[in-house]
Amino acid sequence: MTFKECGHLHLIRTLMVIGTLIVPTALQSQGAMAWEMRVCANPDDPPASNEKLEGFDNRIAQLIADELGARLSYVWGPSDIRIVRDYLRTGACDMVMGVPDGYLGVLSTVPYYQIPHVFIYRADSPFEIQSLNDEILKRLRVSTYPFSLPHQALRNLGLEVTLLQPARIFTQLDVAAPIIQALLNKDIDVAILDGPVAAYYAKQHPELKIVLVSPEIVPPLLPMFQMGTIGVRQGDVALRDRLNIALARRWNDIQAVFREYGIQFSPLPRPEVVGPGQADLEPLRIGVVLPTPTGNPAVTDAAGFAARSGAVIAEDLLGGIAANQGMDLQILPASAPSAEAALRAAQGLVATEKVFALIGGLGEGQAQVLSKFAEEQGILFFNVGEPSETLRKSCYRYTFHIEASASMYLDTLTEWFTSQGYRRWFFLYPGSEEGRALYQRALGAVVNHQGQEVGRAEVPPERRIYQDIVSQIQRTAPDVILSFLAPENQDFLLAQIDTATFRTPIVSFPYPVTQARNYWMRIRQSTSSAERTYRAALWEATLANGGARDLNDQLSSRTGNPTDPSAWATYAAVKLLLESVLSTGSTEASRLIAHLEDPKTSFDLYKGVPLSFRSWDHQLRQPLFVVQLNPKAEIGTRLSQQLALAQLVGQVPEIPPGADPVPLLDRLGDPAQGSSCRR
Repeated sequence: MTFKECGHLHLIRTLMVIGTLIVPTALQSQGAMAWEMRVCANPDDPPASNEKLEGFDNRIAQLIADELGARLSYVWGPSDIRIVRDYLRTGACDMVMGVPDGYLGVLSTVPYYQIPHVFIYRADSPFEIQSLNDEILKRLRVSTYPFSLPHQALRNLGLEVTLLQPARIFTQLDVAAPIIQALLNKDIDVAILDGPVAAYYAKQHPELKIVLVSPEIVPPLLPMFQMGTIGVRQGDVALRDRLNIALARRWNDIQAVFREYGIQFSPLPRPEVVGPGQADLEPLRIGVVLPTPTGNPAVTDAAGFAARSGAVIAEDLLGGIAANQGMDLQILPASAPSAEAALRAAQGLVATEKVFALIGGLGEGQAQVLSKFAEEQGILFFNVGEPSETLRKSCYRYTFHIEASASMYLDTLTEWFTSQGYRRWFFLYPGSEEGRALYQRALGAVVNHQGQEVGRAEVPPERRIYQDIVSQIQRTAPDVILSFLAPENQDFLLAQIDTATFRTPIVSFPYPVTQARNYWMRIRQSTSSAERTYRAALWEATLANGGARDLNDQLSSRTGNPTDPSAWATYAAVKLLLESVLSTGSTEASRLIAHLEDPKTSFDLYKGVPLSFRSWDHQLRQPLFVVQLNPKAEIGTRLSQQLALAQLVGQVPEIPPGADPVPLLDRLGDPAQGSSCRR
């Protein structure tokens, strides 16, 4: 995939989506590759790429895949910004070849080529051209891509430019086609084109001659060359680093590809790329697979960013402990906007980086695919973002849950509100299998705490108008409203309830993405009745006991943001993994599992009491918190303003000093009796 400069890029507008068919190379059929390296490319963009995999970028991608032991596959898409926006950022693929160095919105490798623009003209022309400063150019008919860097350079030099409109704009060849035809027809005298495009046409028309454009830089600072990189998603640091190492190792082979295709290029020095870590220490590698921000807005952005920050800061804060024991703690982040992308990222981390554990699970379906993959590979997976009971009932041996289960959250809410004298509940839930299951589990918790249901409403999952529900709530006069609406719909409900006269507390189910302070800001802007808006939380950024203040200060001082629950979860996962390795002296999964399941094993994760895993479903026993939107908070982006958005109003369970926390913590969530999991 060859991207064009700004200006030329915007010409290629006509949608050319051949589909998202995955096209494997021949190596896939051999079954020799351990992980999938999925590339987005244009199916008809010679000489860079085509469906037959005959382009130079196809060849280079295969070299890299071979170096990394990957199975190369393709998703075909258009040669413009949409291949980043609609394909790469959404997780349809994981990398794009030929992305200009410095291209906004992607994370780039080192450049693997510098290809100059070239003059192209008829070999029988009665002139020779060596430079943009040649006087002869002032008397010639010159053409180039409209609105491109060469176009701007020619204008800056005071030269007239003949612009030609292509008949269609699907590929870079389409844009150049009328220019080449005009040269052959002698309608123009000389053109400036990209090196690969000019080489392609020169092979077809031997009567055409190519000369490198000089100087390389035209005032004010217009480069007459392209530097191409491989673009990956923002935040996909581990993949970027692997690609850099592969490029360095296959550097000579890559340069040979350009020579084979007859493309004139400026030699770049072989990059000096080394892997992460300290050579004198034993690497301790943990893969972190999360839906971090990509540039396309997503409901997971704030929680994903916080989760990644928590893991990276854990590497910084805990790395010294590991180094003192002869180990180099390495956090390898991967960006995964979808479950499918998460699986590919995990495959790559295990196959090439030899990670001994994975952390992730934030985002729809991601914990499920990562748990299954960990089970197949025999490596540990720590779920930091999925409260699903179904996942826990799968009884995966290699999966441990830092994220609280849905039943733990529901038990927390019903116990706390009961303690405040609230008994009458109204339930609002989407008409989906998950929504109905959450309602049934919540109803059971309410009944167990001597409460009662006074009303309920099941609504289509996509519905966002709730005025009739508001009227129903008014008629039933509940003490508490418990909503299971999806994160993207919760603020719609609050805005519509805001118009009602009743002052009933509103509790929304605490999906992990809704626990971020960024989401609290969204809710605060949706309602003027902040004092009646509550939710349960895995962590609270204003906690101050049991080392929590120090941890909150450490994390917020590095990010400028409050310590969101997802940041605590990934930090906790890294901490307990490191401590488990130090305790067992091993990264072997079976020994770590035995240690984590041992009733004598506990961890200080800054919640005031030792925490441990339940042996039957691998759920972390832990207190949870009830948080209220602060009606007096000033809306703003300063750290103090963000912290003030929510206030801690309760902890469940309350654990008296000196008490055994295990039986108290086991009141939250489904008990061992009746569990389908047997360890």
